[in-house]
Amino acid sequence: MLITVAYLYIYLMRWVRRRSDAMKRLQLINAIRKSLRCSSIQLQKTNRSCILSSGTNMSLAPGPTDWCSNLQTLVGNELVNVEVMLEKSNVRIYAIEPKLIVPLNGWTSYLLNQSPFDGEKSKDIVFVMLELMQYNHEVQRNQVTKLEELVNLVAWKSGRSFQAVAECTENGFCQLTRSFLDNCLVAQELLEVTSITSIDVRGQPDKMIPGASGSQTSLSHFQKLSGIQSSSDFNNSSQQLDQDCKEELSGMYSDSDCAGEAPAEPLEEIAPEMLTPVTRKENLHGKPPNVLVYCGKKDSSRLFENVRSIFAQCLNTDKYTVYHLKHDQVKTTPWLDNTTLLIISSDKVYDGVDEVFLKYFLEGGTVVSFGSSFDAKFVTRIQTNSKSSILTLSYENWSDATFICGRHVYETSLKSLLCDVTLTCLAQDKHRGNPVILEAVHETSGGVALLSQVNFDKDPSEMAISQDIFTILKLSNSIRFEILRSLFRRLGIDSDQPVLPSLTPIVLLSCSSKSKQQFFKSLSSRLKDGHLVSKDVTLQFITDDISLSAINVTSSVIPVITDAQRISILFDFAVYKANLKTKLIGNVMFYADVITTTMNLIESLMFSLPADVGLVAVATRQTAGVGRGGNAWLSPPGCAMFSLHLRVPQRSLLGERIPFLQHIVSLAVVLGVRQKPGYENLDLCIKWPNDIYYGASMKLGGNIVKSSIMNDIIHANIGCGVNVANKDPTICINDLIQMANETSRDDSKWLNLLSTEEVIALSLNCLEDLVEKFQSDGPDGFKRLYYRYWLHGNQRVRLNSEDGPEATVIGLDEFGFLLVRLSNGQMESVQPDGNSFDMMRNLIAPKSN
Repeated sequence: MLITVAYLYIYLMRWVRRRSDAMKRLQLINAIRKSLRCSSIQLQKTNRSCILSSGTNMSLAPGPTDWCSNLQTLVGNELVNVEVMLEKSNVRIYAIEPKLIVPLNGWTSYLLNQSPFDGEKSKDIVFVMLELMQYNHEVQRNQVTKLEELVNLVAWKSGRSFQAVAECTENGFCQLTRSFLDNCLVAQELLEVTSITSIDVRGQPDKMIPGASGSQTSLSHFQKLSGIQSSSDFNNSSQQLDQDCKEELSGMYSDSDCAGEAPAEPLEEIAPEMLTPVTRKENLHGKPPNVLVYCGKKDSSRLFENVRSIFAQCLNTDKYTVYHLKHDQVKTTPWLDNTTLLIISSDKVYDGVDEVFLKYFLEGGTVVSFGSSFDAKFVTRIQTNSKSSILTLSYENWSDATFICGRHVYETSLKSLLCDVTLTCLAQDKHRGNPVILEAVHETSGGVALLSQVNFDKDPSEMAISQDIFTILKLSNSIRFEILRSLFRRLGIDSDQPVLPSLTPIVLLSCSSKSKQQFFKSLSSRLKDGHLVSKDVTLQFITDDISLSAINVTSSVIPVITDAQRISILFDFAVYKANLKTKLIGNVMFYADVITTTMNLIESLMFSLPADVGLVAVATRQTAGVGRGGNAWLSPPGCAMFSLHLRVPQRSLLGERIPFLQHIVSLAVVLGVRQKPGYENLDLCIKWPNDIYYGASMKLGGNIVKSSIMNDIIHANIGCGVNVANKDPTICINDLIQMANETSRDDSKWLNLLSTEEVIALSLNCLEDLVEKFQSDGPDGFKRLYYRYWLHGNQRVRLNSEDGPEATVIGLDEFGFLLVRLSNGQMESVQPDGNSFDMMRNLIAPKSN
């Protein structure tokens, strides 16, 4: 007992300390925000700071760096008031009055080929002066925040240190402050920000470096001017944002800024000259975690099944889903903007698909090519064999491993056949010295391609022309996977393998003993020796006389523990029950910590359940979740994942318009959160036909509805998943809540983070209410409410392909299909089955399975 109390006390103290630190930081940010207009806010690393005195009127003393002498020049002999806002072991923050003014004469403009900077600003813009020094690789950092993602660089000046003037919003300056305090702010992975000062500016910078033509200037040019050397070793390292930093960055610039400010422009439009040949793009802007594999034109389905298992062992399957990009989908499916990584696993590409792949690369995409003719777009290849053979590879620390290789090697000069593309040799044939793995980087877009004549995608059995060769390849097989993971990490792809959790029993939970008794009564006729057998799964109901240590859980036979007191679970049913306000839905629950998919549980029972039992199946984690169109559904911890059974009379307002049901489910999740007091302004929206989005940029969840009819009753098996608390792979609801807390200036409006238990209960409340109102009032009232939260009003789209007919989205038709008006005025309904909405291209196209 005493030990338990001690642990509780330690946990409470830690929580209080974390809460206190968070509140202190919030108070500091609010103080900085209030002082920005009338004062200069200066952030300095203590080992580089000027000598300042707090609370006294004084001139700035000379300091050891150009930064300090610049400040003295700016202020001259004028007396200034310097106040210390924060003093830590490594950072100090000052408020300086009057505000410092920087004349931009003699500075050089970043804005190449854009209109001249006029030195004016709106009231939302803050100018900052930055000091940057060579990145210190000996300092351990758990995270890296890129400066260019927070500011628009305006002008630069070289000297003992590199200096820049940039503009940002007030929120952007606050994000700079947070990242600076966390010692994680760097520029293009090469320079470390050592000082930040908010300023006013006068005059105009010069238009670029004398003698520069229309070509874009890279950061390396400025490094030479400043005497700063780049570090290729750092480019090879993989920096990951840790959980705490990502929580703080959740309020950063996004495609739809929560404070109502204009969205930040893309980096390549703001400062193309700052792009370096090696750019590793993080998935911070909602790009779907799709890895597409192209396996050629012939027999591609069989080939894909062979390589998918290989890549699945080299990717974090909690973050990425591997799909087959079929040959006929390359030009017809809008995949280019929805893909994190494209893998080409075919020696030949046909019918011009290589041009599509090249377009993806030139627009910033990431490509890996194994022995493909696609390589010839980048570099001259030399044929050395008439067919596939084997070679001994020299790559990083590996020098004696043997692998299958293609028929070609790359010419040693590494002359790029594409403009603005640099080639780097990563690996060679150990015996001949020929390049066999290259990295191609597009200097402007940041597109990266790994070109490999080593067929890491082929199993040793595919080259088993003799027992000796097969044995040699098998001995190097583990190294093959190590190198493949290393190459993926080089591209910024997470290759850590998640630990596959073991399946757990189901626990039967209920809101009342009456509903539990009704549930058992409905199943009594189907139970045989405590087993309920269905097509996909058999449920084994465990009585009190059976020891839990004796039960075995498999994907086909799942024990159901009817006494919840016998086992501990990861789900807080008390929180769920306290938030559930339904009359029926969700009054009985099947819960499992880990299960294959909750949809199978509902399907096995739905024809046996009486009208007064509203069964819902919930899991903390699914190992084989299924989305719409047969797509895999990532189901890591932190997602609210549930399936439920809904009975709808066929001859009812909803029964005659059953496609509306998926729209009702999407709206129920959005309303469940946004109708909670204080949470109304969270930017949760609906994307047709069944997705839940943050604004128009990032997917948070979705639903799937399967229905069957028996005795004039439609039995709907509804599956729903929404990311509540897991920050991978894109964004979660709690990110939005933290963003709202960070940008709010009123501590009384602080919002608590939500739990999966709350979100499920609140969603079920709204679902039951929406279904009842639809059945009584029909679709018109529902559509008016639905349109408040959907993303497509009067949106201009194209149907079927980018060259398809133009149309304007009108809304939902009387049966729940998407209604569009063609350019000739004709109205057309688009069914959700088999179609998807590509938000980035305003394209309604056939959905790829």
